[in-house]
Amino acid sequence: MVFWALSFVWYKDAFLSYGPVTIILWRLVVSVGLLFFIISVFKKSFAIQKVDRKFIVLIAFFEPFCYFLGEAYGMQYVSPTVGAIIISTIPLLTPLGLFMLKMNEKLNFANISGMFLSFLGIIIVLTSDSASFESSIAGIVLLFIAVISAIFFSIFLKKIGNKYNSLTIVFWQNVTASVFFLPLFLSLELNHFLNTEHIPTAYMAVIKLGVFPSTISFALFIPVVAKLGAAKANAFANLIPLITAAFSFLYLGEQFNNFKIAGMIIVIAGLFISQIKFKPKIMEKTA
Repeated sequence: MVFWALSFVWYKDAFLSYGPVTIILWRLVVSVGLLFFIISVFKKSFAIQKVDRKFIVLIAFFEPFCYFLGEAYGMQYVSPTVGAIIISTIPLLTPLGLFMLKMNEKLNFANISGMFLSFLGIIIVLTSDSASFESSIAGIVLLFIAVISAIFFSIFLKKIGNKYNSLTIVFWQNVTASVFFLPLFLSLELNHFLNTEHIPTAYMAVIKLGVFPSTISFALFIPVVAKLGAAKANAFANLIPLITAAFSFLYLGEQFNNFKIAGMIIVIAGLFISQIKFKPKIMEKTA
């Protein structure tokens, strides 16, 4: 979650030289190269059974392809903190997606209450600056496209998450997504890429995006989804806006008023409540 949170800050650096599709494609290329090296060195298997290849295509289509398009284009219109706050709605909407596909996971009252408490905190943060909120509707819509994509990614990931090494899944996920992005890059941003000034801050940001959120975060997150389930694993996405806010304040000088701070506190409180597990009481028989 720390690396995913930092991605919202690194996007701002990458935009200094590159367009959204360029950033996404090259962060995937960096990730694929790194994963190929790691898997080869540690002699892990690259093999995916034929029956599961359709799920690789599906998870790659929803995330990174659709997710990154929504996120990268959306981040051009909003601040890193607002972007991270919207992405943190993923755990709130994941149970709805599971229900609609008849894959509902068991959630108790505390789980649901915590999720909606976090959602309240998100609303407070988004509306703490009404002028900024009104001027970034396009960014908010695009980021919610990313949110929906992440939900479907988690749902289809459950089909194969326990069957393969997480590095293998991320490798083929990113290879497939690179194939999706290449035509967009060639048609939309190749000329800009060839003629732009490659500022070190920008290309280093792309490298960091490829190594950390695109590789390490996914490799760590896949086993978590397999063990906790999509809804509870995604609840930890509520940490992202808090981490992003801290780095945005320190690195980009983003300002926070009392409402925004209160909203972030509510978000983190909701996260912890959503993870509470209650054990059923066993009634003792009396003589």
